[in-house]
Amino acid sequence: MRAVHLMAALLLSAAAHAARPAVALPVPLYSLQPASTLQFQGTQQGERFVGRVAAFDARITFDPARLAESSFDVSMQLKSLDSRNAERDQAMQTADWFDVARHPLATFRTVAFRSTPQGLVADADLTIKGRTKRIVFPFQWQPGAGVATLDARVALDRLDFGLGAGEWADDSLVGRRVDVLVHLQLIPVVPSPGPSAVKKK
Repeated sequence: MRAVHLMAALLLSAAAHAARPAVALPVPLYSLQPASTLQFQGTQQGERFVGRVAAFDARITFDPARLAESSFDVSMQLKSLDSRNAERDQAMQTADWFDVARHPLATFRTVAFRSTPQGLVADADLTIKGRTKRIVFPFQWQPGAGVATLDARVALDRLDFGLGAGEWADDSLVGRRVDVLVHLQLIPVVPSPGPSAVKKK
């Protein structure tokens, strides 16, 4: 009889344990690595130039199987803009362009993700010079052994953000289209409430 009671107790214990809801692991938080880059391409008087944002912060929380819980939060220090031309870099700091004295940061924050036949896409709010525009951000996510990579290319119209006032609004002087190229190398870290990483070069 004792054996029967013992077996019943074991079965009840096993059933209760099985009935407990599984505890979901948090969506991975990633730390930005030094090889990450944020570049931009434009044209001035018909000639192409390439620049970069040398200093930016990123908090990347992402799982392609849990898009509703994922997020990208990036801030860019506009004083670090580097187009490999000192005169142009100085002009970009002024009120006609980025007005860095009043708007030192640009921000990029996702509001939703979706998977499409062409790949992963985020809808995000990009804020530059106090103006916010909802943009579509297609990207490639490549998980790896300890290091994941995120790559993207998106075209922006600089006039959407008030960049290039007065005579600079003429796209024969500076093209309206600016291509932004993103390459992030990321490693998973223990989730924390603070900023995940700082990129400085």
